[in-house]
Amino acid sequence: FDVLHLDGRDLLDAPLAEREAALDRLAPELRIPHAVAEDAAQAQAVFDDALARGHEGVMVKDLDAPYAAGRRGAAWLKVKPVHTLDLVVLAAEGGHGGFLSNLHLGARDGDGFAMLGKTFKGLTDELLAWQTQRFQELETHRDGHTVYVRPEQVVEIAFDGIQTSRRYPAGMALRFARVKRYRDDKTAAEADTVETVRAIAGITAP
Repeated sequence: FDVLHLDGRDLLDAPLAEREAALDRLAPELRIPHAVAEDAAQAQAVFDDALARGHEGVMVKDLDAPYAAGRRGAAWLKVKPVHTLDLVVLAAEGGHGGFLSNLHLGARDGDGFAMLGKTFKGLTDELLAWQTQRFQELETHRDGHTVYVRPEQVVEIAFDGIQTSRRYPAGMALRFARVKRYRDDKTAAEADTVETVRAIAGITAP
């Protein structure tokens, strides 16, 4: 994985390329799979191969960077595929500045919708202002700071993963969900289903 000291010499400040070369000399048979990409196409091929082998992504490291203990930073990045779902907004919670921000997200489930998460991430000031007006127009009732709306507005949500959860009616929760864009070109009937979400996550129906 890495080598920090060798033959009486401290390698913490040595560039990664030098530390990698030392590992190749020391224990080539124990090296984890790695590759140096010369261009974007090669990097994509390495990434695709890692996913095909069942890994969740790859670590990308700067060959010129020293070892930075306890932190990754810009020289050491985890890269994973970005998944998206088209979901329906079921409610929104009031937040700072009087805007409706924290979205309750649902997937189609039979004749209705099942909630599988919340998010306020990815929202610009412009989007906050727009969605506050939009959801006030769709409002059906309120409960405290939560405004419940008619399930009509489709939103594209990016996320890093899906996990089982008893917290939400869908039995699943999105990890690191964030808003990509609103899909005014889609109706709620065209939103993704709970079955689709389960298929992406590899979760069987209860």
